[in-house]
Amino acid sequence: MGSGTYDIKWLLYVVISLVLTLGILVGLHYTVKKQSVKEAILKIFGVLCLLSHISVYYYNMVVLHSSETGLSTFFPIYPCNVSMMLWPGVFLFDGKARKFLITFLAYYSVYGGIITLFEPSAFYTGGDIFDWSTFKAFLSHSFLLLTGLYAFTGGFVKIEMKNNLAFLMGLLLIFLPVGLILNWIMNNNGYDINAMYLITPPLGKDHPFLNAWVISFLMVIFNALFITAFEIITLEKEKRWYNVFLAKIKAKKTLKTN
Repeated sequence: MGSGTYDIKWLLYVVISLVLTLGILVGLHYTVKKQSVKEAILKIFGVLCLLSHISVYYYNMVVLHSSETGLSTFFPIYPCNVSMMLWPGVFLFDGKARKFLITFLAYYSVYGGIITLFEPSAFYTGGDIFDWSTFKAFLSHSFLLLTGLYAFTGGFVKIEMKNNLAFLMGLLLIFLPVGLILNWIMNNNGYDINAMYLITPPLGKDHPFLNAWVISFLMVIFNALFITAFEIITLEKEKRWYNVFLAKIKAKKTLKTN
């Protein structure tokens, strides 16, 4: 294995972190039953996302005696940054707003965690994986994945097709405005950022087709396919979303003819 991003240190981290994530989720599933305790755990995971993300600033200040750190430590420049900063605050909302945020963040956190762990070249290209600026990036995305998965296994999000609407709304009403506003403010004030990857595709100009819009569309399509497959496996035929949808159309046609 080479000495770049995909080296033995990266592989060991991914394997160990995924095993620990699975172990934590299974352990919590069989030991925690009270909803109030589940909410407390989700809050803790959300706070750990944020703390691990911003910890590099305090590490630089205390250990390295330097205040320099990346802009994404303070500003939600990338989608994962937005998610890490939003998770601790979801329970400040009530009702539909809370449900929407948890649903959107749960789906995106799984995407963001998995994609970044398996494609960490933005912050790791070999070298010392335990350098805190590198390790905290791995760690924060592991917590992001854990938090998103626990939202599902803890019963906060039920896997159903209407979730896809919440996911799409989150992309358009949260990620898109944050990206547009940050790009406008920061780039007009001497900074060079690519918030939400709206200017340059995540994989660079050599892969223009895989831009933020296409990737978002693919995520929505994958959600639909995953939810459909999940319902085929877990639900009786008449309860699956597409059969429920067809039944409603049929009922409306029957009402009109009568």
